[in-house]
Amino acid sequence: PPPRLPSHPRRTLTQTVYMIPVTLAACLSLAPPSPARVVSSASPARILSSASRRALLHKGAAAAALPLLLSLPAVAQGGVPEGMRTSESYTNLQQISPETTGTLGAGTMSSRSRPVTGVVLLEEVQESGKKTAPTVSAELVLDGGVAATATFDAQYPLNRGMFYDVEVRNLAGEGAFLQVASLPEGKSLGEMSASFLTKSVFSTEGRFGAYGAPTDIKVLSKSEAGAMRLLEISFAALSPGGNEVPRRALVAAVQPEGSTDVVMLVGGSTTSEWKRAEPLLRSQASSFKIARVRPTSIKRKAKNDYRFENQGGLNERGSDSVSNLVDGF
Repeated sequence: PPPRLPSHPRRTLTQTVYMIPVTLAACLSLAPPSPARVVSSASPARILSSASRRALLHKGAAAAALPLLLSLPAVAQGGVPEGMRTSESYTNLQQISPETTGTLGAGTMSSRSRPVTGVVLLEEVQESGKKTAPTVSAELVLDGGVAATATFDAQYPLNRGMFYDVEVRNLAGEGAFLQVASLPEGKSLGEMSASFLTKSVFSTEGRFGAYGAPTDIKVLSKSEAGAMRLLEISFAALSPGGNEVPRRALVAAVQPEGSTDVVMLVGGSTTSEWKRAEPLLRSQASSFKIARVRPTSIKRKAKNDYRFENQGGLNERGSDSVSNLVDGF
């Protein structure tokens, strides 16, 4: 029989681990460091086979470590790790406080983010009188360099919190909320069709679009009272289970003096409760008005809402004067 060749010395697991390259440069090159000289009487073929195994081990370990190294957060030039959010990362209240929204308009809560109403508040909403039916007052920032104070005599309790802008409602899902929409350039409210108002109120981002855009939207009646336009609308809103729930809405819209925006008070209830709720909603709509307007340098941006900074954002508003109040209509 041929003579037995001496075996290659076995390495322990610890010795093998220490041979794995640990520097980033070694990992990225996927090349093992120069092997140490091993004095052995093994045949050249046996030594070559052992060296190949060592090279394969190094490359495999480097390939496994590379994804971990690449996944480490990179540091931006400004010194902020990539992926870290600062105040500049947020543009609206929804990103700071993604609370739940109503499913069927001024009704129950759901798992969806808060609705977009276009309302930017300069200060906390004020209420006076009875808690169950207060007089509500809210100062809004509007396009055109105007701050307008909207008021109405509510028939339902005022709801407060980051989820709400200006909204009153009861537990049965009846209520009303303020919404602001920008007019097309050079246009006034009197020149716009009813579809402009319905598209603003019934968008998927709005108060009635928690589970999708409302359907079967029909304008049942429209009228004018001075500078106010009034629409009665029927529609169907989607429930959490995907069912269509018939509802009615009453939209009162005004264009504050000097502004290029429309401010709307949108009231509503389910169709089954409309007969009882309609007198309350019409009384509420008839009291809606812009009590006063004044010039302001503040822009209608979410970052200029007084609640934005309270929730950790960076408020952009500058100085604002409360002088030169102008009586509204």
